[in-house]
Amino acid sequence: MMTMLLLVTLAANAQSEVYAYIVDASGTPTNVRNAPNGKVVQQLDNEESLVVNLLSAQGNWWKIAPLVEIYGDNEGELTLKGSKSGYWIHNSVLQFGVAGDPAGCLRKSPSWKAKAVTIGNSTDMSFRPLAISGQWVKVVTTDGRYTGWMHRDKICSNPLTTCP
Repeated sequence: MMTMLLLVTLAANAQSEVYAYIVDASGTPTNVRNAPNGKVVQQLDNEESLVVNLLSAQGNWWKIAPLVEIYGDNEGELTLKGSKSGYWIHNSVLQFGVAGDPAGCLRKSPSWKAKAVTIGNSTDMSFRPLAISGQWVKVVTTDGRYTGWMHRDKICSNPLTTCP
């Protein structure tokens, strides 16, 4: 019985994974902190194409998993170090696109039955994460024009290609 409960818990956690790529136009390395607005424990090279797994939000800060994926010429993984309390990054440097047709990808609330937010059909539209509720992520377009809920299956977190 305990094994079954563990498998169900692991499956539920795996389904709620949400990834975003880092876009930091500051010209300086991206800071990873030990808490929202906390001590900088590591800096990420913004010349790399980096993807992080978003775990939870607190205000404008996201707790991320300690494993960062690197795409491009230096493909691989980077394990974050230096914090016992977790790793946090500001949402201003996080982005993702929409997988497939963007029409109907945003909803007024976290449900496919909710009314769609009309955003047009630009496939190069980018979003910033604001909150997570189960399989849904509350997002705002990077230009700030539209806010809504996007199902995690519609998120394209590959910084180098567009998702199908």
